[in-house]
Order: sequence, then structure tokens, then C-alpha cells
Amino acid sequence: MDIVSLLELLVNGLIEAEAKFLDNPKDFYSLEKTVKSTTESFSAAFLGEVLSGVNKQIYDCSWRRGRYKVQRNAKRTIITSVGDVTFDCTYYKRLTEEGGYVSLLEDMIGLDKHERFSEEAEVLLLTEALKTSYQEATRVLPSKQCITKTTVMNKVHQLAEEVAYESAEEPKQVDYLFVEADEDHVAEQHGDNTEDNKSFISKLVYVYECKQAVEGYKDKRELVNSFYFSGLYPGKDGNDKLWKNVQDYINKSYDVDCLKRVFISGDGAQWIKSGADILDKALFCADKFHLMKYINHAAAQMLDEKDIAKEELWHLLYSKKTKAKERFETYTNQMIASAKNPDKVEELKKYVLGNWAAVRRTLRNKLINGCSAESHVSHVLSDRLSSRPMGWSQTGADRMSKLRCYERNYGRDGIINLVRVSREERKLKATGTDCIPVKEVTLREIKAEHYDQAKSYIDRLQVHIPGLTAKKTASIRTQLKLS
Repeated sequence: MDIVSLLELLVNGLIEAEAKFLDNPKDFYSLEKTVKSTTESFSAAFLGEVLSGVNKQIYDCSWRRGRYKVQRNAKRTIITSVGDVTFDCTYYKRLTEEGGYVSLLEDMIGLDKHERFSEEAEVLLLTEALKTSYQEATRVLPSKQCITKTTVMNKVHQLAEEVAYESAEEPKQVDYLFVEADEDHVAEQHGDNTEDNKSFISKLVYVYECKQAVEGYKDKRELVNSFYFSGLYPGKDGNDKLWKNVQDYINKSYDVDCLKRVFISGDGAQWIKSGADILDKALFCADKFHLMKYINHAAAQMLDEKDIAKEELWHLLYSKKTKAKERFETYTNQMIASAKNPDKVEELKKYVLGNWAAVRRTLRNKLINGCSAESHVSHVLSDRLSSRPMGWSQTGADRMSKLRCYERNYGRDGIINLVRVSREERKLKATGTDCIPVKEVTLREIKAEHYDQAKSYIDRLQVHIPGLTAKKTASIRTQLKLS
């Protein structure tokens, strides 16, 4: 079927939908639904025609005949954002010493032989999975094929574990950077129902330059140029890897010679405090939110003397007198002796004395304007991972944490880059070359390398865009993996 026939079917379908609407003008819902379905069917058929046309051009190319022998012709269907697209796909046998079989069309458009989804379709699945369940994400594509929640889960699990950060063309010069960190507790799901579900933590770290007032809101502030990192990163090695990723981002985005100090804020967990040992020019500052929580809980145990105890605790923390730490310890010991629940006072004592320098730094340094890590964990991680009863595998929670941060860093339009890097990584694993040490490359470098490999071939194949004149003939600007 040529493009003219497709256009004729499209126009007839739209005219028919209009006629039905005019018979019943109140049923605009049916008109909208029919028009959407008709245009999607046309788009899917058009995509199939384009791919079949490119496949035929490859088949007819004299340059191809000396290198590849036709093995078989087949029909292939993939799921796209506009529905199922079916196209002709010819498979060839290499006439070189390497041998083997290949589909030049699949290589050209970067489609793996086992892949069922187009890049855009996969982006839509991941975008929906960001905010809702895997089951709901299966309904986002207008496909007649069976898409299960396991399919969506596999797409999430197959995402690249790490993606290299792009270096800034002009590193920014700032005096201070602020880093805040916290974790979300995620319920672990097991296949064996007899095994008790446990939990694990997903870590969240974000870097920003400063906080600025939001126009129209009196007390609301927003982070300037924030960048997020997340994942499980278990154990010391995993934790070191997380903080080294943060340092790598800072090195690529900022002029580190101009940077005076990096302030790390958190609740005092050891994995957060260790960031000060890895990040250059870093100091740990205790999270004032958690400090207030500990003080309020401890003071509440003094019943009628609650307000007096709270005032005295803050006075001791702000005190500039010598031996303030010893005085704070003495006072909390007195509270423990008469407290309704001594454990709450003990928690305060342990937190403050274990982070004394960090607490004092937070209260005295005017550059540190609070820590919003708790609310960020709620919006970035808990909203999808733990706010409702659900269980996760560790791989699924790790990739979903990274995906939600990736979306915040680069926007939903940027997820296509993550999909492409992930597919490239899967190809390397399939060929057994993923374990070969290679230098770290970015997506931009991958694209450039592939174009350089193909540029001697792309002008040898010419394609006539279906239905257009010879004046609009264009070269196929894509990749041919020939060896």
C-alpha cells in the first residue's frame, strides 16, 4: 500500500467520523475517540511503509550485493507509541570471513532482534511507571499485543545502573555548594510467601547552589540548580561509589578551584557523615529538622516542665561558654532521671553528643538555611516506593530510584537518552564484551563514534521518501554496523 492509499483511508475515516457526529452532535466523546484511533492507525501504517521502503532500498542496493546474501524475507511487528507497526524485514548472510546472519534494517535503526518496543514506546512505559503501578503502565500504549506488568518490570530492571554525566561546556563558578541526604525505607518483596518481608534503604543525595524565595509565596523557597542521585548502594563500597558519583558531577559542572566549601546536611547517619571524607572541601552539618524533633520528643517527657526543658536545651546548644558540651550532658542526665519515657531523652543525648561539632556548626553558620531532605525523600522516593503498601525487589527499587532522579535532572524528554544508553549496554552484554575494560564514554560520544563508523556508507544508500518527488531524495542518516 502506498502513501496515497493510506491518505485516502485516513480522509475517509475522518469524514465518516464527522458524519456520525453530525447525526448526534451531543456525542463529541465518540468523535474524539474515533479521530484519535483513525490517526493512530494511519501513523502506524505510515511508519510500517517507511521501514518497508528502507528495507527495499537496502535490498536493491548494488553495494549490498557484494557483501550480503539474502537469506529470507519476513514480516516484523513492533509496539510503538501509535500502535503496532508491521514492516518487511530481510535477513542476510555475511559473505565475509566473519560470517553469520544479520538484518541490515534492524542494524540501521538500532533495533535489537528480540526487542518488541520502539524507543518512544519504551519511554512512555517508563514515564507511566514513574508515577503509577506496573499494571497501570501496561495500558498506556494503544497496542493489540499482550503487555504484562512483568514486561514493564523488566524494562525498569534493564535500565543502565550508571549513566555518565555530561561535562559542562563552561563550568560554573560558585563559592559554596550544599549537599543534603536522607534515605527511604522500602519493603522487600520475596517470591516465597513463607519468608517474612524485610526492608532495605534507598539513599537520596542532592546537590544545589543555594535556596531562593519563590515569587508569590512568603515563606517558600526553592533549590537553585539542584541535581539528584539515588539508589541502594549497599555496604561501604556502594556508599563510596555514591559519593564518588557526587564528586564526579561536581568536578564536571563546577570550577572546583573557585569552590570554597561544600556543606553536607543530614540526620547523622554514618553513610551520610562519610560523605565529608570523600567530597573535597566538605563539612558535615547536622540536620536541624531532626534536631528539633529530638528536642521536642525529649522535652515532652518532662510533662509540666516541657517548655522550660525545651528552652534550656536550646540555650545550652547555642551557648558560647566553655564546657557547653559537658553542661548539656549533665542536664540531659538530670532529665533522664525524672522523665516519663527516658528513652526519648537518651536518643537526644546520643544524637547531640555524637554530632556535637556538626550541631553547633548548623546553629552558628548563617550560610546553612535548614535541610529539606525529609520532604525530598517523600516526593522523590516515598511517593512511588513506600507511601502505599507495596513490596519491591532490590533491583527494581534501585532502578526506580535512579529513574525518578533521572527524570528530575533531565526532564521526561530526557528519558530517551537513558533508554538509548541502556539498550547499548544490553547489546554489549549480549555480545559478551561488557566485561572488557573500556574508558568511560557519554551518550554524546557514543553517537559521534557510531556516526564516524558509518559515514563512509551512509551516502551509498539513497532512499526516496514515499510519495515525494525525486528532488526530495534524502540520504539515510543512520548507522550501518558493517565489519
